Amino acid sequence: MRRFVEAPGRLFAGVLACTFIGVSVAAPAAGIPSTGPYPDIAKYQPVSNIFNYIVTDRDGIWFTTPEGVYCAIEDDGSYGCSGDLPGAPPGENEVAWFVGDPFPRLYHTDEPRFNSGTRQTILIGETYLDYRGSRCAVNRESAVYCIRGGDPNSQLMVSTTMTWRGSDATSST
Repeated sequence: MRRFVEAPGRLFAGVLACTFIGVSVAAPAAGIPSTGPYPDIAKYQPVSNIFNYIVTDRDGIWFTTPEGVYCAIEDDGSYGCSGDLPGAPPGENEVAWFVGDPFPRLYHTDEPRFNSGTRQTILIGETYLDYRGSRCAVNRESAVYCIRGGDPNSQLMVSTTMTWRGSDATSST
């Protein structure tokens, strides 16, 4: 009789352990809650072949959004976008986060750093690129969103209407 009493207890413990493990595995890796305009990219798909985003004679990975914004993730994990940045003050044509910076920069440059000058592969909606600890994704509305690891201060996003930076989603205006 004792054998039947122990078995249900062990069965319950096993089911409980499996449930806990299943929930732990299903949790998103980034751990950054989606706040403000930033998308929840936990269910986006990784690109199938990162080599499609390499540009000859350039380090890093390079891509273009469906709206024509040029972006890249550099070999040190820094990232940014060049071009017409919606909502940015006149003349500001680049937004970027660099390793060591506490917050993404918005600035003017005569030599765009994230436009390779050659064809860059388009990153389609609901996909992302992971490279050197940074992730850039494009959402369904063609906005590009980038973050470094789990650092919410490193976030930036360029949508069709505005450019945002940092954990509090500071607009570019």
